[in-house]
Amino acid sequence: MDWLPIVLTVVAGVAMGAINNVAGGAGVLGLVAFEHFFKLPLECANASTRVAAVAVGAFSCLGFVAAGRKIPRRAYGHALIALPGALLGAQLALGLPPLAFRGYLIVVIILLLRQQLRPIETSRQPSAFWLQALGAFLIGLHMGYVQVGTGLVVALALSRAYGQDMIALNAAKSIVVIVTAVTSATRLALAGAVSWTPAITLAVGCAIGSFAASKWSVRRGGESVRRIVL
Repeated sequence: MDWLPIVLTVVAGVAMGAINNVAGGAGVLGLVAFEHFFKLPLECANASTRVAAVAVGAFSCLGFVAAGRKIPRRAYGHALIALPGALLGAQLALGLPPLAFRGYLIVVIILLLRQQLRPIETSRQPSAFWLQALGAFLIGLHMGYVQVGTGLVVALALSRAYGQDMIALNAAKSIVVIVTAVTSATRLALAGAVSWTPAITLAVGCAIGSFAASKWSVRRGGESVRRIVL
């Protein structure tokens, strides 16, 4: 067995898990690892990142709890609303051509960079429930379709729900990611779209990076997070 692709993919997973935990957009590292180290076609690479997303969400949640940070209760409601969106997004991932995926991915990465260079100003007043519900559904739709940049979509859709507390937003994101990633991963796996060896390899790295980053972000705060991502 050639261990080099496995080792490099674990390293990419550590970076992906850490950055996705505190901001988002690092799922592209998983796609690069799958395409270059395991020679997976784009459709399979995209589907296989969902397993790593489950690890990011789960170990992020564990890290926040271990650091003494509670998960906001409203996050569970947002996760449930996001679930049907994840199913629809996974179906789009199976049905739409690779060109549509690549175009959407380019837009997501540009928006992610813009967000980090000029952070979104959030109001301390929470948004209306229907806006939060719509935002949660769109998070699920995005996770199911592309996964990369889910943190950006969470920040755009739910930032007002959690005010200025970026740590609370990231803690809530972990629950939303768990539910939407498990949902979309299950749908994609049932369709035979997941390549399990690369997927599990990336997930191992993501678990390590996500757990470490969640504890670190609680200690250092949101501004330190943004600097690292940039």
